[in-house]
Amino acid sequence: MRTPKCVPLLLGMLLTLSACGLVDRDRGRPPLTPMPSNVPTGPEYASVDDVVTALGKGGFDCKVTLRNENKFGSDAVCEVQHRGTTVYNHVSVLSTARFSRDEVGDSIKVGRRAYGHTIVAAGNWFIWVRPGVYAYDMAAALPGSVVLEPLPAK
Repeated sequence: MRTPKCVPLLLGMLLTLSACGLVDRDRGRPPLTPMPSNVPTGPEYASVDDVVTALGKGGFDCKVTLRNENKFGSDAVCEVQHRGTTVYNHVSVLSTARFSRDEVGDSIKVGRRAYGHTIVAAGNWFIWVRPGVYAYDMAAALPGSVVLEPLPAK
């Protein structure tokens, strides 16, 4: 009689697979954090160059010092001289073909909560402004954007 020996073996294998996450995968990744409701759906930009151009039109000549582009979007750091201070703008533009609005919101939440960043955001892009006190000036140069203050750490 082989059946009694197989049942405990199968139960053991099922428990092992379940513990490894290979069964009941619904418990995997936590749900996404929605984009804050006060962040406008536009404007959307295709690349960081479009954001840098918009900053220029808004009165800030932003010199790009670091750039990264790939099929998922682009990011860059650009510097602005403003009120005697160098303001560092870490610009991220996420591809709307690849990322949902909630995925953009999730990225923003991490910066605000885990790292205490002050963010300027709209559409499919956001900027971490350092020092954060100048975020309102950068947002004024980018019509349709809002400032998101850091969130308290949990």
